Amino acid sequence: MIQPWMCTRMIELSRGDVVLVSFPFVSPRQLHRKRRPAVVVQSDRYNRRRAAVIIAAITTTRTHAQLPSKVAVAKDSPEGREAGLRLDSVVDCQTLATIPREEIAHRLGRFPAGVMRRLDQALQDALGLPGRTHN
Repeated sequence: MIQPWMCTRMIELSRGDVVLVSFPFVSPRQLHRKRRPAVVVQSDRYNRRRAAVIIAAITTTRTHAQLPSKVAVAKDSPEGREAGLRLDSVVDCQTLATIPREEIAHRLGRFPAGVMRRLDQALQDALGLPGRTHN
């Protein structure tokens, strides 16, 4: 059970929610943050219990979008509209972060089941989980 002291502002989240965050990334010398959409990849069981949430970055950089650890979603597709994407995007399952819930600005939308199945496969590839062949 989440206690009041665990988090100052709890937003209800579900796996597959697309959220706007200040996403952390590392350059050669320091940690930076960039405001961008991300998708909640954490299990709903933990979404209900934890003050932190695991997310995958969503980027408009289409370089290497064909890699098995990435999932491309067109903004004008039904999936892109449901997710609230404003630009053609790529979910990068190699770029994950655990952030406090209070760093989530708001929910933009949600990815449907078909995209989430593709994300599951991309996460398997990125994390080297059983069920996929790895090079």
